[in-house]
This record gives sequence, structure tokens and C-alpha cells, in this order.
Amino acid sequence: MPASVESAQSKVLARMLRKGAQTEYGKKYNFSDISDYEEYAEKVPMVSYDEIEPYIERLKKGEQNLLWPSKIQNFAVSAGTTGKGKHIPLSEDRLRSDQRFMRKVILSYIKQNPNFLHFFMGSHVSLPGNIERLDPKSNIRLGEISAYLAKLSPGWLSLFQVRSPQTMIREEWTEKFDRTLDMAVKSDVRKIVAIPSWALRFFQRALEITGKKHIREIWPNLKLLICGGEALNTYKPYFDKLLEGLDMDYIENYGASESYFAFSDDLKRSDLQLIVDNGVFYEWIPNPKEHKDDLQGQKTVPTWEVKKGVPYSLVVSSNSGLFRYMINDVIEFTDLDQPRIQVVGRVSEIFDRFGEAVESHEAQSALEATAEQIDATFSVFAMGGIIDPEIGAPRHYWFIQWVDQPENVEKFTDLLDKNLRDINRHYHNRRESMGIHPPVILNLTKEAMYKWREKHQALHAQTKMPRIIDDDDKIGDMISFCRKAYSETIKKSD
Repeated sequence: MPASVESAQSKVLARMLRKGAQTEYGKKYNFSDISDYEEYAEKVPMVSYDEIEPYIERLKKGEQNLLWPSKIQNFAVSAGTTGKGKHIPLSEDRLRSDQRFMRKVILSYIKQNPNFLHFFMGSHVSLPGNIERLDPKSNIRLGEISAYLAKLSPGWLSLFQVRSPQTMIREEWTEKFDRTLDMAVKSDVRKIVAIPSWALRFFQRALEITGKKHIREIWPNLKLLICGGEALNTYKPYFDKLLEGLDMDYIENYGASESYFAFSDDLKRSDLQLIVDNGVFYEWIPNPKEHKDDLQGQKTVPTWEVKKGVPYSLVVSSNSGLFRYMINDVIEFTDLDQPRIQVVGRVSEIFDRFGEAVESHEAQSALEATAEQIDATFSVFAMGGIIDPEIGAPRHYWFIQWVDQPENVEKFTDLLDKNLRDINRHYHNRRESMGIHPPVILNLTKEAMYKWREKHQALHAQTKMPRIIDDDDKIGDMISFCRKAYSETIKKSD
């Protein structure tokens, strides 16, 4: 890997250690005595959210200088095990880094597009999240990172927007979506910024309210979709169909509430350029799934020592005061010169196809709570999701083996949906916006489960049925086996 990568990353780390040394956390681990990466990895432990949550709770009560020396009043809400989610601190340094990241995205696109003036003509649509106060008396604010970026967008950009981002971040989702769509169908929209599931819903509703058959009839000059938060390749076939006849460009951002990490700087490639000089220091745990029960005990390597084709779990240190913070994604490097990456999965069992980030224990908690409320009993379950071909939109499927089946499965389904929304904020947001349609419960008979496992698992004594199924073919087969088993049961009863 080029020396420039090591140089850039070493400068980022040195700057963070210098600023972090003034904080309570930095003093605890003697940041001022750390001179290089090797010392940093040796003296500072890797952490999960649970281990830094006490610091974050103190920040939310007004204490300062705990993780980062500047005043922190803003927090990005990430997916979590409660409805409130995880609250990631946002320093002014971090927000400036996010602005620089987005400038890199736009400048990269302009360089690739000789007709870049087309980009600054017509109207732009964005669908940011919202920001709210922690409580009426507090100056602490919580919100999606997209909302903070919208709030910080330059004033001149509003001249091109269908609606002001500063207005939208104060609105509830349904109001925001409907008002923006009503104005957009009357405008010459050329660029859309949204997560893929919301963009898909935006296109579908535009066709419904206008009665048109093709998006090109509504927005003939639509050219660019910028998205992130969900895997673009999951939605790409549906976008290609809806946007047929348009010469579309797609830019995918890879980031999280913790920071922005990479983006598609080459429109001809599906992998992403990792940004190494923008307030984030990266470490990598090789082959994480082999050590998922002891990730914090594994040795990390810096970016300048990674290898192509090896799966890595990501550990980040950022200018928001996160130091050696573990991210659940599994990443492989496709190019070491740039460097370039692709996200290939998650370390733990988690379903995040549509940005919902539902972990297996969250699915189990929601299902157990529902069964207790409805007086039903189950033994085995699995869940997953696909874009339902009948409606062209994402939907979750739950495959449940019953001991005592509920009398009213529809009521059970509605309550399960509500309980999961209460547990997981991202799922709640996507359900509220209809980015994910209502779930479906299918009866997982022993016959259906055996057929599925025979086809998709190497059966051994210790082989367990996965609780999360994250593959289109595997989910499709499970749906098919369950429905076939059900129809055969009906025939026998007749």
C-alpha cells in the first residue's frame, strides 16, 4: 500500500491523540505518552457501545471534556437495543469532517461528468431525518446524521432544493415525505438524495399520484441518485426498471452514525474508495467471524498493512471522541493502491438489508414479548426480508414453528410489528415511512424446515437453524417451502 496512506492515517491518529489527551478518557489511558500506532493498539482497549455508554450518559447531562475537548450537545441516533437507540456524540470537528466528505462526493461526481452544469440546473430532492431535543428543558439534541448534514448545508444549496432541508428536519416523516413529493412532481427534479428504500417508495408514490407509467414521464431530466445507509445492490434491479429510459448515475456512500468512511468515486465500479484523511483512523480485525465471541481479544492491523480478499471487521477512532470503537460490518479490500473496499456482511447475526439493523436478540425479544401478550408458544423461528415482487417493496418474513399457535395470526403479526418498532428505532422509521411494508408470518413446519436445511446447510449434530436469513435465494426457498407445506396440510384436512 502506498506510503501516502500510512502518512495520512498516522497524521489523523496523532491529531486525535493530541486533542483527546486533554479529556478524562485520554488521561485514563495516557494519550500524551502514546507516540505511534503500535503503542496505541497496546495501551488503549477496543470498546463496544456498552463500554462507552456511561460517558455518553454523562455528556447528555451536561458534563464536558469526557471524550473530546469541545462542547458536545448533538448526538446521532444509531440502531440499538431500545427504541431510543445508541447515541453517538457529534463534535464540531466531526460535523466539519462530514461536510468535507460530502464535498468530496460532489467534486468527484463533477469531475466524472463533463456535462456537470446539468447538475446545477433544475431541482434537487433530499429526504433527511429529523432532529429533536432530548427533553423540553434540554439543549441536547438527538437526530439522524442525515438531518445534521442537512442543517449544515450551505444556504446557496437551498436555491436548488424542492424544499428547504432546514424545514424538513423539524417535520415528522409522513408530513415531510408527502409535502416533498407533492412539490417534486411539479418540479424539474434532477438529483435525489435519500436512502434506497425511501427513494424506492418516492418513485412508486410519484407514479401512483400522477398516474404515469414511467418516472421519465415525470422527471425526464433526472440524472443522479445519491444514497447510503442500505446496500444499493439490493435495490438496483428495481431502480433500473422504474428508471428505464433515463441515463442514471448512482453514488453510494458508506458510513454510519459513527462517521462516513467511503463512497463510490468511480461510476463504473461497485466498490468504494476509503477516505483516509478526514478525521477517522481505521483498524482491521482479520477473519472476524472466526473470532466473533472474542473480537476484543484479537490483534488489529492498520490500513497500510491490510491484504486484498481477506474479510476484516472495522474498528474506528474518530474526532467525535470514539477511540478504538468496534463496528459490526465485515469488509474486504478490492484495491490497496487507493484503497478501495466493499462491505460483505456483518459479524453478528443481524438483518440490515433495508437499513433496519435488526439483531437476532432484538427479533427474539420482540417475538417473546408478543407470544407472552397473546398467550402463544413457539419453539423455533427465523426471520429475513426481500423485496416482495408483488408490491415492489421490502417486506420482512417471520418463519415460526408453533407449540401453541395464536388464534388470531393477524393480531399477532400487528403486535409483533409494534414490539419490534418499540425495540429498534431504525425499523420503526422504515415502517413509518413504508420503506418496509408490514411483516408476514408463515408457519414453519418440521417438513419445511428440514427441506430448507437439507438444501442450504451442511447438517451436523451441532448445526443450528439460523435466526437471521440474509440471502434472497434462501429466503425465497423458505417462503416456498412454508407455503407448500401449508397448502398440503389444507388438502389433507379436506
